[in-house]
Amino acid sequence: MIRMEGIVLSGANNLFSILCDDGERRLCAIKGKRIKDMTGEYNALAAGDEVEVSAGDDERPGDPGLPVPAGQSLPLARGMITALKARRNVFGRYNEKGRANQSIAANVDIVVCVASPSIPPFRPRFVDRVAILSEAARVPLLIALNKSDMGVDAKTESRLALYEELGYGVLPCSALSGRNVERLAELLRGRTSVFVGQSGVGKSSLLNAIEPGLTRRVGEVSEKYARGRHTTTMAELIVLGGGTRIIDTPGVRRLALRGIEPLGLDAYFPELAALSPLCEFGLSCTHTDESGCRITLAVEEGRVHADRYESYLRVRRELEANREYSAKEGRSAPGHRSSGIRRGDGARKIARFHGREEADD
Repeated sequence: MIRMEGIVLSGANNLFSILCDDGERRLCAIKGKRIKDMTGEYNALAAGDEVEVSAGDDERPGDPGLPVPAGQSLPLARGMITALKARRNVFGRYNEKGRANQSIAANVDIVVCVASPSIPPFRPRFVDRVAILSEAARVPLLIALNKSDMGVDAKTESRLALYEELGYGVLPCSALSGRNVERLAELLRGRTSVFVGQSGVGKSSLLNAIEPGLTRRVGEVSEKYARGRHTTTMAELIVLGGGTRIIDTPGVRRLALRGIEPLGLDAYFPELAALSPLCEFGLSCTHTDESGCRITLAVEEGRVHADRYESYLRVRRELEANREYSAKEGRSAPGHRSSGIRRGDGARKIARFHGREEADD
């Protein structure tokens, strides 16, 4: 039996595609229940996870208990995943159907939120939720506005300018015209990134533009509902040259959030985190109706964008409702992955990105 390390490319139903350090890709199952018990999440492993693998000459296609996924070509070597190495970070969401945290990507260097100005329309509340998850993982966020050749209205331009002021990267681009595609490739070079966005924004099209010949499947957008149709069915890590790795993910309509204390939610909004320690009631302020709240005052004076504050209120209501529901059910609310973020931490200067069932509308 040969022991080696590898990285998870994709997986489903306890069968994972692993790129091993000997350069060979293997189909591997998890040995026993140890890894599942360790994570306690909806899925045991995520694209980008680093694992330990055992393999041998007898672990070849046709082994019982390791079916080949639909569309998978033969031959592929086989192996068993024996351990999950410690994660640097994890980007994920709450899976409402499975009622557990779901890891989407692990060990990432940058989150790329792909959006579009129209067809489908730009949805800042969705971007705000991606920003929260990026803050939780302590990973820089880049907002890639694909389809910018279609024109960007003044309202969207204003919101993008605001995100830049908050320290997030913003890059107007176009897979169709090629605008800023090379710049995007430069920003991702040598890094592990995760592409996240709603269906139809053009994540797969951007990947095809970045790496010609990749032939990622692309879909059309429903004109009636201004929504895209799913073409990517599972998160998949794509290995490019120069140490570049991109995790492509299925389009999502909604990003549910759990495991964040409502009283600490402001730490995930940089502009609010800088003001909350100055409130009259200090870190006990809910920033809703208290007198002496510096955040509500800043909203009234226009120093904090009213729509960003509305995003804060919506997420806070969601977190509070879930906590109340969990209390009634006699169970604890789902925990969030440790990020080290504390109340007031957001007052730190956020490094700018320089080259390095209500819909989320």
